[in-house]
Amino acid sequence: MFLHALSDHRIAHQMGIVIVAALALAATSAQAQQTSWKPEKKVEIIVGVAPGGAMDRTARLAEELLEADKLIPGDSIVLNRAGGGHAVALSYLAQKQGDPHYVQMVNTLLLTNNLMGRSQIRHSDYTPIATLFEEPMAFAVRAGSDIKDAKDLLARLKKDPGSLSFSVASGIGTANHVAVIKLGKAAGVDIRKLKTVSFNSSSEGTTAVLGGHIDVTVTPPAPLMQFVEAKQLRFVAFATEERVPGIFADVPTWKELGVDATVSAWRAVIAPPNLKPEHIRFWEEAFGKMIRSDGFKAEAEKESLTAKYLNSAQTGAFLQAQEDAYRDYLNDIGAKK
Repeated sequence: MFLHALSDHRIAHQMGIVIVAALALAATSAQAQQTSWKPEKKVEIIVGVAPGGAMDRTARLAEELLEADKLIPGDSIVLNRAGGGHAVALSYLAQKQGDPHYVQMVNTLLLTNNLMGRSQIRHSDYTPIATLFEEPMAFAVRAGSDIKDAKDLLARLKKDPGSLSFSVASGIGTANHVAVIKLGKAAGVDIRKLKTVSFNSSSEGTTAVLGGHIDVTVTPPAPLMQFVEAKQLRFVAFATEERVPGIFADVPTWKELGVDATVSAWRAVIAPPNLKPEHIRFWEEAFGKMIRSDGFKAEAEKESLTAKYLNSAQTGAFLQAQEDAYRDYLNDIGAKK
């Protein structure tokens, strides 16, 4: 009787080992399946601006590098859906619920659309994927402009804040727009009198400045370089903590002129709501690999981009902190809903 009971005990123990081993094998298999997910059809990288601007350039660089590394299919595309300060693009992305084949490049308008009442959608309604980098925000004027330099622009702004017009793409509430707000506020002027004009892309705003219709364009420097090299535009100042090195080293910052108008112009990636963990993991790793690639590093050096990679969870927390900060900026100019 005792031997029979002992035998049963051993059998039960051995069965337990088999079951545990089977469960471990199943878990390992499931995990392998999750981490091995890759896009099964073409990917759409969505941007809320017209072709030619800084955001569009970022999306096309991402597509090129991700395709080159065979992380996404070769027939993937950049889809421009301009309008409503990225609202059109964000609405399009929201309709792709649960589909990991759609991602969108975003900036501050992801936050300010809701803060200003232009959209009921919040950043938390999407799946945060990654924060990629920061880029400097430049102030530039037409080569023939009577604005001599940064000190001259600042003096005119203090004398009459409504006497100068600034192009900001792609909408009120962008880092471009906030750079102007912070400049006016730090200069001690009535920021409600600042004249900012929104365009669908930085290229459209630049065209308006070249044509003499707008006084100052405020945008990352890369889209302006061809016009600076052709001596059609002049850089006046950067809204950075320190001077941008390299070819921009001679351009002063507002801060060194005694005006604390620094702005963080970041780029992040979001996806539709309700993505599965394996989808998020793929995109985190894909964009992390892109940021570390030689191709991105070369482009970053050329366009003065500063890598600032954050994963999905970190990006969600970052977006919430930025939303809180931008709520205060918009409240200052009466633009908050």
